[in-house]
Amino acid sequence: MMKLIDRYQTHNIHTFHPKPEAVKEFIEFKDNFMKQTVWADPCRSWYKNGPTGPITALWPGSTLHYIEALQELRLEDWEVKYVGNRYAWLGNGYSQTELDPTADWAYYIRENDDDEPISRGRRRKLLTKSGTVSAQAGLNFAGDIQAKI
Repeated sequence: MMKLIDRYQTHNIHTFHPKPEAVKEFIEFKDNFMKQTVWADPCRSWYKNGPTGPITALWPGSTLHYIEALQELRLEDWEVKYVGNRYAWLGNGYSQTELDPTADWAYYIRENDDDEPISRGRRRKLLTKSGTVSAQAGLNFAGDIQAKI
């Protein structure tokens, strides 16, 4: 939400709201996901309205899944209206860096590349030490996904 608020403040946005079809599809996805969880059993829980009521959990997955899924702003799920021209945020064509007399205007030029661009998959491998965490735990996510498809 903070990324969306920052964008609102810096990109000449008048209003924004989630697209109704995005909300509808997310709720459908969440409801179908929850049917496969322990919450689907006939029990009393604050996640349900009675033993057989609908499951009102907010996220269809784990906490880590939630954090990773929401790292990037999905503007395609939002209806955005601008004040005037949507590109007015580009301003006068100068970078804030150019207004600072002590700044390095060519900070992006390097003698050597620092490293390869890191994709989401590459970051995950680095965080799990090349997949050793999932291998030690005996997890096979690709196989599990294929089995469900």
